[in-house]
Amino acid sequence: MPNLNSQQLLVIIAPSDLKDDLVDQLMSLDFISGFNLITIDGYSRAHSQFDIAEQVKGYRKLYRFEVLHQPQQKQSILNALAKSTARESVRYWIVPVLEQGHF
Repeated sequence: MPNLNSQQLLVIIAPSDLKDDLVDQLMSLDFISGFNLITIDGYSRAHSQFDIAEQVKGYRKLYRFEVLHQPQQKQSILNALAKSTARESVRYWIVPVLEQGHF
């Protein structure tokens, strides 16, 4: 049984055109039990990579992935996701999970 207090949360912010590829990569990892996927509006001062409609709106539709995992799984997850992100830069960060549980 894994130590639930040693879990981490990987947060990935990805453009719409990478969503399906990243979902496929995450689904292929049998050591993670699942993940969250949330649609977000991304705002940036450096919006030169936005298309014209996005520049007019002021934001870009992005996807936020959240993957709860053990620290020793981190590199395997990042390596798998890197296969799908070669054509675009994808931002991520990892934060410790101080506590988790179910009600």
